[in-house]
Amino acid sequence: MGQWIVWVLDILLYLAEGYCIQFFFGRFAKPKLHGLKYAEWASGITWIAVRAASEGLFLGMGGGIRFLKLLVSSMVLFVFCMCWYQGNLLLKIFLAVQFAALRELSFWASSSLLFLGNGLITLLAHGADSGWLPIGWLVPAVSLVSYVSVALEWAVQGLLLFVSVRRIAACYQGREEGWMGKEVFLYLLPAAAGLLVDLLVSLLIITAENGETVILYEKYPFLYILVPMLALSLILAVVFSFQTFQELAALQEGRAEKIILEHQITQMQEAMAELEHMYDGVRAVRHDMKNHMAVLQSLIQKKCRPQPGEDEEITQYFAGLCQSVEQLDSRVHTGNAVSDTVVGSKFRYARERIPGIRLDAENFLFGDTRAIRAYDLGVILNNGLDNAIEACARMREKEPEAEAYIAIRSFQAKQMLFFEIENSFDGIVQVPKGGGFPLSSKEDRELHGIGLKNIQKCAAKYGGDIDCIVEHKRFTLSVMVKGRI
Repeated sequence: MGQWIVWVLDILLYLAEGYCIQFFFGRFAKPKLHGLKYAEWASGITWIAVRAASEGLFLGMGGGIRFLKLLVSSMVLFVFCMCWYQGNLLLKIFLAVQFAALRELSFWASSSLLFLGNGLITLLAHGADSGWLPIGWLVPAVSLVSYVSVALEWAVQGLLLFVSVRRIAACYQGREEGWMGKEVFLYLLPAAAGLLVDLLVSLLIITAENGETVILYEKYPFLYILVPMLALSLILAVVFSFQTFQELAALQEGRAEKIILEHQITQMQEAMAELEHMYDGVRAVRHDMKNHMAVLQSLIQKKCRPQPGEDEEITQYFAGLCQSVEQLDSRVHTGNAVSDTVVGSKFRYARERIPGIRLDAENFLFGDTRAIRAYDLGVILNNGLDNAIEACARMREKEPEAEAYIAIRSFQAKQMLFFEIENSFDGIVQVPKGGGFPLSSKEDRELHGIGLKNIQKCAAKYGGDIDCIVEHKRFTLSVMVKGRI
């Protein structure tokens, strides 16, 4: 009967661990066969099978074998991750090592309950010797206390494991699903320390002195408190170090977004200064127009007594006047001062950087309406055109003879207003596994690649969204907002 109770408790513990592992792995990676029903449960089932097999294989061996069982189980788990889950190698190392460390530390953190169980058993034995406990009740009482203490220990172990993996999963802010960089080594330092402590305690907990087996817990009872406190401290270190690194990563991303936005504000200020300069030129022409009209009136008066060559003089004067006014033309006419300035500025920059580029904004019309704020419009156009120019420049570096072009257009569909920026590119695009925005091709992903996120945030303010369409070597950014042209 007692053996059956132990087996039931083992099964319950394995089920708890299996649930924790599938929950933990599912937060960081998706199965390669994610369309298969119950595919996410495969990790939990595999862990249960491996744990049961390892217990049977190493049954009856010494305490040091505990770490060997953990090593075998973790290696099988890692191989399973490699075969079953999407993601890079560092992510799978993180999953296997982090879970193994939390599982072992949870075990040692709950081991103090054995001390309470042993204390109660000693008290019961003393009671039987003193006579206040009937001797016939001693064996059932000891068995009950043993089973209850083991059940409590494993319940606390499962609870600690669940809380720790859930906390880590909750604070994970991975920007690219299924991917981890070299920062994973910082995440794993506390976990590695926990595994080393687990190895040390496993090897020393049972020793031999003078040919006799000695359990250190019995020789040094304070270990019942010291070991769990050490394990609990390491669990907190694992969880809070990961949480701290995630918060730092979020701050870094926020700092990068702030730098980009500050840069865009500077660009918009320069563009507005350019627009103001153009308007100053218009006012100057208006000021000089009276003089021009006076000269024109004089020429017309002479027309009444025409002399040879005077008709040609009037024609040339009118031509020069038209040319002077033409020079004030910004060449981009969208119907909106902000979009005129931003598009005109970006198009001039594109011509300077990419000789021969074809630019088209004839189908982009945006009147002076309140459909979208000037600042948000500037963020959308600045980010979208910056990405388009960068893609065309990168294509020209690889293919000097390739045709580079950028076309910007707008259209109305019911209550939705659409902006589209289409450009040529080299045909190479990296999309995160599981979907999402294309990844930046620049090396520093912390400071780049967030332009699309800024555009999406602006579109979301107006009940809209964005979409990226890739067709061979043509990339189209489509921005949708509520409003009318």
